[in-house]
Parts: sequence; structure tokens; C-alpha cells
Amino acid sequence: MTQPPDDLWMWADWPAPKKIRAGTSLRFGGCSRWPYQDLNLALHVGDLPENVIKNRKILTRHLSLPTAPVWLEQIHGAKIISIDAGPENFSADGSYTTQQNKVCAVMTADCVPILFCDVGGTQIGAIHAGWRGICCGIIEKAVQAFSRPASLQIWIGPCISSQHYIVGKAVYEQCLAHSIRLKSAFHQINTDHWYCDLVKIVKIILKKSGVDSIHESGLCTYTEDSLFYSYRRDGKTGRMATMIWMA
Repeated sequence: MTQPPDDLWMWADWPAPKKIRAGTSLRFGGCSRWPYQDLNLALHVGDLPENVIKNRKILTRHLSLPTAPVWLEQIHGAKIISIDAGPENFSADGSYTTQQNKVCAVMTADCVPILFCDVGGTQIGAIHAGWRGICCGIIEKAVQAFSRPASLQIWIGPCISSQHYIVGKAVYEQCLAHSIRLKSAFHQINTDHWYCDLVKIVKIILKKSGVDSIHESGLCTYTEDSLFYSYRRDGKTGRMATMIWMA
């Protein structure tokens, strides 16, 4: 559903049911200092905890969220948790729910944030997918959390583009070991380095899993420095949040 522009938040542009709210936070509008300025939402990057907590409250109020987002302790793996009953362990790289007033959230600064919604708007989810999580099967596992993959709507949020994401042989070989289909997402530079297209990887895996309705922001976190954090660009930096909830 198309929403008006926003200084703190970019709404997802996809054909999800009207009651679904989704999108990605932008980097400005918070209270964090350099190098995290301004709206850093991550506690694990070295920012002052009190500033991160303030930023989370700012975004929660700004979006009129029904409840505070469920903030995960991301581990670059393939664990996805249900937040229907309130998880006891928040160490995971994705969450899903069938309930209203539950906000699924993942944090990124180059990795791929992916939002899931079934066509009826009865189940939603969000995952954080870097190359490690992809090779562990997090995308396939997320699809399996829904009963009918063909009914899924997907939104791929801002992430690093291939022209700024160079990987070595170890990453290249691990991705191909996960699926030889992923070879087309790499462009070789020399004997030891490749450009890696994470969005293409995500699309290949989703389509192989039976998902056809795939939509994306088309924005690069590395290039759009006025909007997004980028670990590859800046090193020590903050994190955006990509979130989805049922209104």
C-alpha cells in the first residue's frame, strides 16, 4: 500500500492488504551522536544505550505503533521465532506472527531486510538475511513458516548493491554450495574476488521456493548515505529497522 513520504520512515511500496503496515526507518530524526547520527536503533554497535532507547521511543511514537517492536538479538543465522506468545529467547534473525498489535522488526546496515505477508493479511514476518544467514537457509525457512508460499507477498528493503559488495572466494563457494543457482548473482573481478548481488540471490531462492510476488525498494544502503547506515561504507555506524505489523 502506497503511503505519503516521511522524514523518519520509508513506507514499503507493495500490494499487501490495506491493514498491513510496513517499511524501513531512515537514519535521521533521532538523538544519537557521530558516528551513529541520528536515529540508530541498535544497542550492540557501541552507541550510548540511553540514546538508542530514546530513538526507539521516538520511532514508536512517530509511527503510532500499537506496541513496541520485538527487538531481536541477531546472530547471522537461520533462526526464526514466533512472537505470538512473546518469545523467551530473542536470539534470532527473524520473527513472524498471526496476531494484531505485534510488530516484527529486523535491523540492518547493508544486509537484506525481507518482509513477508500472506495474501489475506493473516500472517506476517520479517527476516535479516546476510550471506551467512542465506547459506544457513533462512529464506527457505521463512517461506516454510507460511502454509502457502504461492500466496506470499514479499518486500525486499534497502541493502547494499552489487557494485559496492565485493566478496572473496570463501563466500562465493559457500553460496554456490548452498545452491548452484546462485552463481548468476556473482560477477568475477579476479581469481579471488566477485561482485555479489544479494537482491538477486534473494529472488532466486524465493522463486525456487514457490514465491512469485516479489517487490523491492531498489535502494542501495552504501550509495544513499543521506538516508541509510552502511557498515561497508562507514564501519562503525548505526542500524535501520525494517518492520511490519497489522493495523
